[in-house]
Amino acid sequence: MENPTKQSFVIIIKIMQIIRWYPTEKQSQFHLVEGYILYIFLLVVVVLLVAAQMFVAKGYDFTQVVFIGLTLFYALKLLPFLNGNDRIKKCISYFDGDEFQPRDETKQEILSKSVFLCQIITKLFLSGVTSAEILSAVPALLSNENELPLPMWLPYSINKSSVIYYTTYVYLCIAIVYVGFATALLDPLIGGLAFQAVSQLKILKHRLQNLQNFSKYGSNSTLIQTGIYQQLIGCVEHHNAILKFVSEYEQCFSWTIFNQFMGTTSVLCFICIAITTVPLVSIDAVKYIIFFFVVNWQALFYCYFGTLLYEESDTLVTAIYLSQWYEYPVEAQKIIFTLMERAKQPMILSAEKLLDLTLDTFTAILKRSYSLIAFLK
Repeated sequence: MENPTKQSFVIIIKIMQIIRWYPTEKQSQFHLVEGYILYIFLLVVVVLLVAAQMFVAKGYDFTQVVFIGLTLFYALKLLPFLNGNDRIKKCISYFDGDEFQPRDETKQEILSKSVFLCQIITKLFLSGVTSAEILSAVPALLSNENELPLPMWLPYSINKSSVIYYTTYVYLCIAIVYVGFATALLDPLIGGLAFQAVSQLKILKHRLQNLQNFSKYGSNSTLIQTGIYQQLIGCVEHHNAILKFVSEYEQCFSWTIFNQFMGTTSVLCFICIAITTVPLVSIDAVKYIIFFFVVNWQALFYCYFGTLLYEESDTLVTAIYLSQWYEYPVEAQKIIFTLMERAKQPMILSAEKLLDLTLDTFTAILKRSYSLIAFLK
């Protein structure tokens, strides 16, 4: 089958190449410059203009607060993708090696499920973000007055001509799409890469429980034992490669994930306040509720896949014990014992060593959000 990792993130990689986050094979010398230009003009400039409007008007609405809060954290969240996109590419391509490719139907099925899940999550999240962006942009266009999706200060009047208004409107919509799609790309990508490690652990467990089936030495018992020993060596190398990937993954995305959690907890407070200040049957209420679920969904990606990785690595010892290790030669049993001792420490992903990516963390976020809404009511 085609490389499963590239299949899983084909949509994400394509969009990342468009916005200059992912180096192409024919990367131009101005690749990073183009990426920073888009980052500044479609993110930084818009945030400053919205903040300037709040200062000039000496007031604010919750749309401005939510946008500025989200975008400030996203600005920090996106920096590693601009500063270290070669390292990001290396992390995405980590499982491209031949040792990670499927050799039988079971492995192929495991990786196919991984590809399918990553693609579905990407499409669902892109659809959700697109819906939220449409709800933000369309009402301003349909209004009787020349309104913009976000109240922002401008050094000129948008009422002078329709050309000025629509040009400004399109620019702001492009900026909103840039910010929305940027976040829609990162979460399925980072969560999906963790799930790739989960799939590799499943393959490793399958190999360890069926070592005798991988031997191709016929009925010669000596050669069979030699084959099992060599297969165990391969399993140890496979496990080492997964551990190395998890370490590289944390170094690559830890800062991004940490900023996501800080942004999620901060913005949820403002969204909860906003929901309690608007009529339940209104476009604003629908918009804030969608934002609420999208922001929570982003945190859920990391926590859910982090929990899967923890559970899969935590059951590796059990999978080894349930194999026919008692029939293996002494040398192979020693390797199994060493592997079991090493596997006793499960793989736990964390954000800057402060937050564990588990469903317990996500549950705590939901509890705090519900408590805040209940208190405000």
